[in-house]
Amino acid sequence: MIKKKVPDNEFQILSRVREGSEKAFEALFDIYKDKIYAFSYKILKTKDLADDMVIEVFTKIWKGRLSIRPGLSFQAYLFRITKNHILDFLDKAAIDSRIQQQLMLSVDYYRSSTEEEIIYKEYLTLAEQVINQMPERRRQVFRLKNEQGMSYEQIAAHLGVSKNTVKSHLAAATTHLRNVFSRYPDKTAILLLTFLYDLKL
Repeated sequence: MIKKKVPDNEFQILSRVREGSEKAFEALFDIYKDKIYAFSYKILKTKDLADDMVIEVFTKIWKGRLSIRPGLSFQAYLFRITKNHILDFLDKAAIDSRIQQQLMLSVDYYRSSTEEEIIYKEYLTLAEQVINQMPERRRQVFRLKNEQGMSYEQIAAHLGVSKNTVKSHLAAATTHLRNVFSRYPDKTAILLLTFLYDLKL
C-alpha cells in the first residue's frame, strides 16, 4: 500500500477545510488520494472504478466537512468512510446488472462481484468478532484508537488510566489480530487489516 507521511500541519489543513477552504481541501486530497485509490483498486479490480471511488469519497468528505474533527485522526475517519462506501458499492453490484457489466469489462477483474463481496465481508465480520471477544478494556482502547482516531493521551484521559496502560492494551489487541489474520494466505485479509487498522501482517 502506498504510504505518505502525515504532514505536521495537518491540524491546520483540517481546520481550514472545515472553514470551507478549497485550497486546503486540495492539499488534503493530494495527501490521501493514492491510499484510497490503491485500496479501492485492490478490491474493485478496475482503474476507472477506483478513480471514481476516490472522487466520491472526497466529495463526501467535502460535503460533510463540518464533521471533521482536527484533533483526531483524519486517516481513521477517511478509511472508515471509504470502507463503508466500497461495501455499499458491492451491495449494489450484487443486484445491479449495469455495475456487474462495468466490473466484467476490466481485464484485471478475475472474480465475480458477488464473490469479492462475500470474501470482503467475511474478513470484516471475522475482524469484528475477534475485536468483540477481546477483554472489555482492551476492546475499548482498540476502538477508541482505530475507530475514533484518539491519541494515547486522549484515550488515557477518557478512560482514567495511564498512557502506558493504553499502549499495553493496544499492543495486546493488535498482536492478537495479527496472529489471527496471519493464518490466512489470501492477500485480501492482509490488505483489509492493513487498511483498517494499520497492521503489518
